[in-house]
Amino acid sequence: MDGTRLRESWYAALDNAQAHFRQLLTSHASSDWKRLPVTNDGAGPTTKGKGRASGVPEVTDVLVHRRASKSGESVYRAVLELPLGDDPISLETWKSVLVTPELRKEWDPAVEGAQLLEMFDQATRISKVNFRLGWPSNPRDAVTISRTFNDATTLIDISTSLPRSPDEPTYLRPSPPYVRSDVTLFAWCIQRIQPQPSEQNGIPNPLPSKLRITCFWQHSFRLLWNLGSSSNFGQQLGAMTVGLYKTVQQRGARVPLLTGYGNGVSIERVHFAIDREALTVDYSIVPEDEDHPPPTEHSLEELHTIREIRRLTRSVEFSLPAAHGWDVQLSTKGSAEVSQLPWTAHATRPPSASSSVDVGIVDQPKFVFAVKHAPLPNDHSVLKVRIVVELSGPSSGLRLNGIPQSIEELEARDPASFFISQSMFQDASSTAEKSFHTQSSIATTATSTSRASTVGGERPQISRALTERSVAAEKSILSRVKRNYIYFSSLLQEPEAKWKQTVEARGVSVSQLDSIDPTLVVYRGEATFVGIGLWDLYAAITTPGARAYWDKLYEDATLLEDVNELTELWHFKTKPAWPVNGRDMVVLKTVYKSPTTIHVFAFSADDPNLFPQIPPVDPNIIRTQVDLQGWSIEALSPNTVLVTLLEQSDPKGWSNKGTIPQQMITALAGIGEFAIKCGGPPIVTRLEGAKTNQIRYDHERGNFRVEYEGCAKRRVAGEADVGRGASSPSLPVIECEIRCDLDTWASSLDIVVDPPPQSIAALRRHRFSGGGGGLWLTITHDAVFSEQERLQAIIRRGPVSAPKDKGLVMVNGVKLDVDLEEMPEREMKNITKQKRIKPARVPLDQPPVLGVIRRRKAEWDADQDPQAAENGSSKASSPDASTTSFVTTPPSFATSFSKFFTYAVEQATTSTQQAVAAISPAIAGGEDAVPSSAKPPMQYALEALSFVQELHSQPSAEGWTIVSEKDFPVHRRVYPQISSVIPVHRGEKVVEGVAAEEVASVLKSYDCRKQWDTRFDSANVLEAYGADAHTAFVVMKGGFPFRDRGFYLSSMIARETVSQPTARRSTAEADHSSSESRSAIFCVSASFSPESVGQFAATKYNSYSLPIGRVYLDAWILETLDPYSSENYAIPSTRCTRVVSVDYAGSIPAAMNSTINGMLPKSILAVETYLKNLSPSPLMRLPAMGFTLAPPPEDKLRTPQAGWTLRQKDTNRTFLTAAFGPSSKVYSSIIILNGAASFSPPTVANDRTPRPSTILPGPNSTPATPEAEAPLTSEPPNDSPEANASERRIRAARSRSPRARDLTGRSSTIFTPRGEVRHPVDLLVSELIVDSKLYPGGYDVFLRSRVERTGKAQLPLPVSTAGQHESSGVPGADEATLPISCAAYMLPPSPLHSAGLNTDRPPRHLLRFTLPTAQYQMSTIVDPLTGETRSAPPKPQWLLDLEDGRAIIDIRVRPSSSAGGDGSAPARKATAVAVNGVPVAVMNEKESLTALGRDELLETRAAKADVLARSVAAEEQVPAALQTPLAVAQHLLEALARAPEPSDAPEPQEKESTPAPCEATEEAAENASSASSIAEAHPPESAGHGLMRFLNSYTLPFSPSRRSSAQLSPSSPDVAGARSPLGAVIASTGSDVFAGTLRTGTRGGATYPLSTVVVVALIAFLVGSLLRSLLSPADFIYVVTDEKELGSVSAGTWREMKRLLEFKYVLGGWDFQIAVVRRH
Repeated sequence: MDGTRLRESWYAALDNAQAHFRQLLTSHASSDWKRLPVTNDGAGPTTKGKGRASGVPEVTDVLVHRRASKSGESVYRAVLELPLGDDPISLETWKSVLVTPELRKEWDPAVEGAQLLEMFDQATRISKVNFRLGWPSNPRDAVTISRTFNDATTLIDISTSLPRSPDEPTYLRPSPPYVRSDVTLFAWCIQRIQPQPSEQNGIPNPLPSKLRITCFWQHSFRLLWNLGSSSNFGQQLGAMTVGLYKTVQQRGARVPLLTGYGNGVSIERVHFAIDREALTVDYSIVPEDEDHPPPTEHSLEELHTIREIRRLTRSVEFSLPAAHGWDVQLSTKGSAEVSQLPWTAHATRPPSASSSVDVGIVDQPKFVFAVKHAPLPNDHSVLKVRIVVELSGPSSGLRLNGIPQSIEELEARDPASFFISQSMFQDASSTAEKSFHTQSSIATTATSTSRASTVGGERPQISRALTERSVAAEKSILSRVKRNYIYFSSLLQEPEAKWKQTVEARGVSVSQLDSIDPTLVVYRGEATFVGIGLWDLYAAITTPGARAYWDKLYEDATLLEDVNELTELWHFKTKPAWPVNGRDMVVLKTVYKSPTTIHVFAFSADDPNLFPQIPPVDPNIIRTQVDLQGWSIEALSPNTVLVTLLEQSDPKGWSNKGTIPQQMITALAGIGEFAIKCGGPPIVTRLEGAKTNQIRYDHERGNFRVEYEGCAKRRVAGEADVGRGASSPSLPVIECEIRCDLDTWASSLDIVVDPPPQSIAALRRHRFSGGGGGLWLTITHDAVFSEQERLQAIIRRGPVSAPKDKGLVMVNGVKLDVDLEEMPEREMKNITKQKRIKPARVPLDQPPVLGVIRRRKAEWDADQDPQAAENGSSKASSPDASTTSFVTTPPSFATSFSKFFTYAVEQATTSTQQAVAAISPAIAGGEDAVPSSAKPPMQYALEALSFVQELHSQPSAEGWTIVSEKDFPVHRRVYPQISSVIPVHRGEKVVEGVAAEEVASVLKSYDCRKQWDTRFDSANVLEAYGADAHTAFVVMKGGFPFRDRGFYLSSMIARETVSQPTARRSTAEADHSSSESRSAIFCVSASFSPESVGQFAATKYNSYSLPIGRVYLDAWILETLDPYSSENYAIPSTRCTRVVSVDYAGSIPAAMNSTINGMLPKSILAVETYLKNLSPSPLMRLPAMGFTLAPPPEDKLRTPQAGWTLRQKDTNRTFLTAAFGPSSKVYSSIIILNGAASFSPPTVANDRTPRPSTILPGPNSTPATPEAEAPLTSEPPNDSPEANASERRIRAARSRSPRARDLTGRSSTIFTPRGEVRHPVDLLVSELIVDSKLYPGGYDVFLRSRVERTGKAQLPLPVSTAGQHESSGVPGADEATLPISCAAYMLPPSPLHSAGLNTDRPPRHLLRFTLPTAQYQMSTIVDPLTGETRSAPPKPQWLLDLEDGRAIIDIRVRPSSSAGGDGSAPARKATAVAVNGVPVAVMNEKESLTALGRDELLETRAAKADVLARSVAAEEQVPAALQTPLAVAQHLLEALARAPEPSDAPEPQEKESTPAPCEATEEAAENASSASSIAEAHPPESAGHGLMRFLNSYTLPFSPSRRSSAQLSPSSPDVAGARSPLGAVIASTGSDVFAGTLRTGTRGGATYPLSTVVVVALIAFLVGSLLRSLLSPADFIYVVTDEKELGSVSAGTWREMKRLLEFKYVLGGWDFQIAVVRRH
């Protein structure tokens, strides 16, 4: 079938919608239009004052009218008129927003999402829209066809639903759980209206033009539930109209538009990404179709269309706003011949002088981008093309595949504009001068309100019951359901503190509601299930027959009545178990659903008047009273579900309520086990036009049966009416929607439907799909022929005889075609890694649209009124600092009698001040307030390193106060050089079984930190300086109720070698232990000024504008203990010390801040626990990570003035960065190889007859090996005979080894100890230590390299941190420029590593990576026999490039692919190692010792690390190498500061273009720094979020200054426009900025802000409560000892006494009281 008839029916539907639109447009003055009230209920108060004067529309400005139609669905019209004034408008922006479906959820509160399905032709599109409406039953969707027309003053967009057809495409078929709704008409008309000028005194007076926005809305949602009254519809349409206007204002000039395409182009996909603001168009170039000659007669519109199609043959055309820059990426795909076809692209724009004649209509500045392809070589070829048009930044221009393109100016011509039907244009013009305003009077409002109430009668809240119930009975049932659901949802939202845990077993936690009423017994059971979806658990819970799988006492479940679409009446029975009788219950069960949550709640039904189907009570069975039994099924992630069961029931009889928790555990655990093992059984999710009679499920037989019959009362109104003027009426149908699990419950299905259905559709999604996983069956019957028949559907597990039968669905013996909704592989991987988030618990019976309207109204109000907030903040911060403090001195009393009262007041004042200090944030004054931007970021880390080094070298217990002794002691002490306010906390513990290097590898990895640090959230590395020194933006969790905190941290690692003790061991062991066991490793971090990284975009790494805290000091001191010491510790063991001083700032009180600091040292326990279950990650031995720290200077007086010097030991290699993902076990590192330093030409290379006695290396000579440089250490050479003999044997073994080796370079001559000439060896690139225990199944090593000839540009840091580098600066997967070879050695056991003393543990491997450079460094030799001259072979190109530049090398280690991906295969005898897919043999321990020697194998290369030292003679405080980063995170830079990507151009062009990015970077940095300095004048509001946010504007009386931590943020959106004159003066003078004031002088008196009054009132209330608590209650009782006296007591003798003041135990046990007495 060619689809011609289908296309004609779609065009006919669109033509009918256009005719309907014209009829509605011309009947604007009809009396059938009734105005609806549009209120602001739930949307906040109406903005008044200046906000209304700005011309920003409100929801109440929209005029909404309603007109009844014959089909039953009313037509709504919304009109909004706005004055234009002198501001020109462009209809292109409106068109861009209306024709982009993805933007609809931005302006329509009823839409959840929309997408473009097909470009029907150049002006027609087909879209699918998912609505928020429909819950709690089923959501609704619609597939619409749309067409857009526009001329100079009018824009019209018309949409209508596509009619159903037997040969319809896949996207028109049902998509459960969504129900297809019918959009009769959805049209927009945007008009620019210029009123006729009025004449005044004969002079024409032009009237201001206005913009009229008209919307026609007629939509059938096929709902039995009411979406709300007509006022709710009016409010929704008003919010939608205002939302469209605001979206056009914000995004209209930032949306690219596909304006046309011609013959030979087939559009396959068009998608607009809102977050990236990128338009992606996938199309194909196909052979042109010229077989059909055009008709002889054409209309004007047809001629225009034909002309455009021919003009754009094999071309696509885009309209791009010229106010922004655009980056276009074009890629082609096809066969080898087709993909090379040429294509041309050009961009044109009209001249700037070509504007519209009409003053108010000014076309948006734009240019047209067109791409034209060459003809295909034959009719069988197809070319796939993808174009991505993305907004690139504030600068205008166009870049095509990264290359700037010029834009030509041509004659003004827009082929897509001014195309509109003349008849429709005349209809729209006829309404231009008409007014849509109606009379506003009390009578009109009353009429509208009464009309709105009558509409509710036309659309009842829920369908009437199928029994002959009265209206009062129906209302009673609905009220009971509503009342019980309110109770159920309120219990779900009860805070955790009100639940006390009762029992926990089988993964189920049961708790009881802590209630003051002992008769109220409510239990809550919770369980989380992983690896299962939401719908599978829902089916397992609501299918009665599934209970027999896990409940042995289950007997039967019978459906008594299908009350309505959501509610059913059930009768459950359980078997007796001696001595307990059987039980039964009759419950009314209701199901509410939402996209991520399903609520199933039930309660007992015992009223036979409402439910005559209730069976009588059996005398042998006890009927259970169920007050509430509710299930909440919540999706934490697509494969993780949280199930909550609330139970409040009375089992009656002997069984008391104490047995309920065990029954809940059995139920929850059994349901989870059933769903995981057996999957979800079939379940009926929707039944329309019918009622259910019976539902049965037999798990043993795998049989599900549902019986139902037609019901006219269940049909949606208007089904049997003529639909939208179509040729044939739409007949009523019965639809049954069933969900099946085709993954676990069954692999194939055998379905029987009796009688045979009219049609059946099947849609299968992935089991974890967000739209609802599983197989969805939609069975359709003709309601006319099936109304009196009994319908049934039987679903059985199908037999699987062959693998091809998997997924087979048979219906009545015929194979059913199943539509598959594929899930991309990337999305499936993201699902497994998706973070579990608990959805907000909100009632599901409320329409979600109103909540969206309220939220957007609040956002609009916040956007409209930023100036008021800024003015308020500026007024609060205006007074001088001297007026912001006062002294609270207690009043003194003169007489000695009142000393007691004076003392009491003093104590109360002190206590009050201490209480306020505890709840207020810690405040630092002076230099501690804000880090100085004059210091480089690494200077703060160096200062912290100096402090930690001194603290470690001279430990002292003086001044330290113990904070906690649990687990291990934690002390604190105030160090003024760190902070005068925030104390330093220190904790120390010995971690046994691990070495210091292993602990350091865990601490320096941010990915590992996420595993053991509960307060750590994320980190973005900003700059890398080499040797693992870097700056980063770290986010720490604040904990409820405080927000998270961001920190700008500079971090580094250094190793200090302490004095060596004497030991009774051999020389080799002593040398080894001295460099490892007696060295302390410092991991230091400290905060720096955010202005130092002003070139980065804060919105990219701090998108939530988190408050900024300050880390004064965060250091780890790791020291591997001497294994031969007197302490009885395991070998190896590490003494871990953590020293912290952190200011979380913002609204966190000082007491809370101190508590957090006291808990941070306890993280040593978390690190210890993490290390026990982790194998050491790979360790880079060369180049060395970190620095070597020289001992501190002897002169302590001159230490503060001393600067830092950095002496580079290894100029050949530089360690840049490394990352290790503990979950994936992927390790990656990036190193830089400096070729200029590695290949310095030796001066003795041409000496043919070297003489050992005279030839020495010159001053510039450098041996071929990097270790053969000048002496690198200050240690004296070992001259013992034993050492020389062993060295000769080792070197002899090395000389026999064919592999490339590296000499230790202990001799400064070019001769060996034997007098032989030392031959050049290959260049050692890197050394990597890998613990084979981490990869029991083997591991793969991947090497990627790239050579840069310039060697001066900064490298981009990788985007990710888990060992998956995806940056352009890192060598790509296909880049392997350098021929790096690898040799694997087995390291001998060492007592200083956790792998050393366990003989059964897999060994560690040493991987040595070398470059074959020895053969190119041979000297020229003359053969004495033949006289032939032999020289080295010519150098390859990679070596020539490397000698002039540098190489960037990426080394990755990941589990072997043959081991299953995670390396969990059983350990083999020899771990398999592969380098770039080539297996590499690992030498055993004996071969390794022979080849390299023990010293070389166990050498830590600590001597190769750069040396940091304090020196008074230092020229600068910070070394130059730590001031300029080697790599920066270019993906986090501002758009102006981003350096251009390196191109493949020759070297001269690179040198010419080098200064440009530097200047751009400097300019961007200056702009960012200036912006940040201005931003300091006004702290953003984000810093004030939290429970104590009112203290941000309250200056405490005892604080010398006040600051806001959010001032550290270099850019904040809240202060972008806040630049008051006072703030500018404060920022320019550099004085402290105060966030608030306490009082200001007004007429000589003192005034205080509201926050101060609230604080003082709160303190007064607490003090009064304290005084009142001292008064103990006392009752005065008249005791009657004789009954005769009782008669004499009358009512008149009673008096009431109230105490005013009481002093206890004044004298002899008597109390003194002052009271008032009242007589009765």
